[in-house]
Amino acid sequence: MVLDVNSPLPGESLNRGDPGSSYNADYLRRIFATVEAFKDYPNTLGFFGGNEVINDEPTGEFVPPYLRAVTRDLKNYVAKHSTRPIPVGYSAADVREILLDTWQYLQCTTSGDSDDMSRIDFFGLNSYSWCGGSATFESSGYNVLVSDFSNTTVPIFFSEYGCNRVMPRVFDEVEALYGPQMTPVMSGGLVYEYSQEESDYGLVQLNANGTASLRTDYDNLQSQYNRLNITFLQSANSTATALRPPTCNSSLITTSSFSDNFTIPAVPDGAQDLIDNGIDNPNRGKLIEITQNNVPQTVYASNGNVVQNLAIRPLPSDQSNTPEGEDTSGSATGSSTATGASPTPTRGAAVRESVHLCLAVAALVLGMLINA
Repeated sequence: MVLDVNSPLPGESLNRGDPGSSYNADYLRRIFATVEAFKDYPNTLGFFGGNEVINDEPTGEFVPPYLRAVTRDLKNYVAKHSTRPIPVGYSAADVREILLDTWQYLQCTTSGDSDDMSRIDFFGLNSYSWCGGSATFESSGYNVLVSDFSNTTVPIFFSEYGCNRVMPRVFDEVEALYGPQMTPVMSGGLVYEYSQEESDYGLVQLNANGTASLRTDYDNLQSQYNRLNITFLQSANSTATALRPPTCNSSLITTSSFSDNFTIPAVPDGAQDLIDNGIDNPNRGKLIEITQNNVPQTVYASNGNVVQNLAIRPLPSDQSNTPEGEDTSGSATGSSTATGASPTPTRGAAVRESVHLCLAVAALVLGMLINA
């Protein structure tokens, strides 16, 4: 799970129109509470410090230093209050005029090494440029992304993808995203989205009576996942782990209106105590023993038949990152296997490698939910 610590409620995210006023101790207390709630789950892969806070050229002028400040504060809080390192990154809007400047600004180092606490550990991109079965690696612009990000020193993945201009979605981009053309640079992706809403991106319809219905998009995505070479995706990339981040300077920024100020805002009044000593009365999530493995809810396959024998079947720890079983989508006879990543990354190069491998594998889990 990669979790955004922010919410759309007032005071619970950076105000892109006035980031200085929203970056305060109350805001940090709220996002630290999210860290507390999820840090002890072994499948918490990372935290997003922001999502599309920079979404046009005007926001690129003032927001970037505050994103690095939030990243610094989150990473320092995790370092003091978590039993293991948990990476912190950013999810960017696919606004090509400022995309590369956003990435360069957040991935560079102000201290001269990869342990700069204001530097992101991974970079997510919300991209919907591959639309329909006629799209290609070139027509979608995936080739441009691979070229532009070729010297990245942090893992890059699609934090959202799944264009719905052509329905049902066939998800042909999965083969490219997890294939040899992209994996030297990209680290998989997260499909938008699980449950059906008005925007019509859902893989599953959650019905008012408590049942769930798998949609054709679900079957198509699962079929694409089942074709992938898992062994290839689990291979290490020693070249990526050897890369070192560039030193932050104005030469990295190509858009005249985008910030080239790398002076990071100081920790707000009252917030350093929160970082040092933790927030008061945190609500910490914890693992509990599962005593009922059978799933009581009725789930319908896309053909309308009830999925039989739906159950939680824990895997041995050495298989927890490996999807297993044969594709039974549409047959309404499958069972459910829940798997989760449990990375134990360290800083620097090891973090980059852990995030790369875990994202590549963890993003496959959704497609394996109805396997025999």
